Amino acid sequence: MEREFGSPQDVRRGLLAAGGLVVVALALVGVVSMLGDYEADMRRIVGSLRPGWLLAGTALMTSGMVALAARWRAFFPPGVQAGLPALTSILLVGGLLNYALPGPAGEVVGAAMAGRRFGMSTERALAAGIAARFTGLGLAGLVAIGLSESGALALPPSLDPWIRAATMGIGGLAVILLVLAWFPGVWKAIARATTGRIARLHRLHAAVERFVDALASLADVGAWAWMRGAGWALVGHALVASGVAVVARSLALSPAPAGLAFTYAASTAGAIVLFAFPGGQVGWDGTFASLLVATAGLDFPSAMALTLLVRMQQLFLVLLGALALIRSVRDGTRPLGG
Repeated sequence: MEREFGSPQDVRRGLLAAGGLVVVALALVGVVSMLGDYEADMRRIVGSLRPGWLLAGTALMTSGMVALAARWRAFFPPGVQAGLPALTSILLVGGLLNYALPGPAGEVVGAAMAGRRFGMSTERALAAGIAARFTGLGLAGLVAIGLSESGALALPPSLDPWIRAATMGIGGLAVILLVLAWFPGVWKAIARATTGRIARLHRLHAAVERFVDALASLADVGAWAWMRGAGWALVGHALVASGVAVVARSLALSPAPAGLAFTYAASTAGAIVLFAFPGGQVGWDGTFASLLVATAGLDFPSAMALTLLVRMQQLFLVLLGALALIRSVRDGTRPLGG
């Protein structure tokens, strides 16, 4: 029986998973506050919260989803007409399903929804999404490397070599993924040397071949599409990073701009590594908070509080994804299956 996505169970799973992460983050903050004698600091930080600035920062971070939709659209085949509201809604549904289901289910379901709605194959829509994501990761990696090598960061001497080495590794991986998206034939060569040599993996190899063929079809979009995609990726990064800065202001915090930009860029580029492992979302929170302390000049309680608010904004996106999914089901455009 074919798996039907977009069911009430998927909505509940996504909301529970995202909500669970916030609960875990709150519990960790509470435990660390008690063990580290940070309770007074946390009460002071929470007491300084200014809701207006928090709402403004959340709106800025959330608006970055529209830029991500435009980044994705830049890689669609010529002639495909896709509205940004519809694409943004599909991205939100994909984000919800990434919490609800194992693996990159949200990417596949989002590609199926976009393909069916805008008249292209699922593989082609998925290839466009992968190219868009790799572009964003590659640019974030380049920004992180540039900041770490520019001398703009005030890194503690004991951490300087470690942070630089980790940045080069994470940023280098992100850039490699971007280059592989430019030259999809390399993927096919890798597949032939690995899955293509094992008979039991012939189905996986066939799927990889189909995906690589779809990725190769991105040649029809031309260099201008890559430039547009890169431009929208930078807009999206700027919106989210600015939103984090405004949320910091809602807590009366003043993180160093270069350190905040580095924290965002490095944690974004490193997400491709962190989310490949169980508990990767919590790992991202830990990385984000640690980098705020090491590079942005925040004390530990302030970094924890800011990270928690950023995580809660992610929960808000999941809630929007649930509303978008419910609407698609009611309209008879269930994402996939049936």
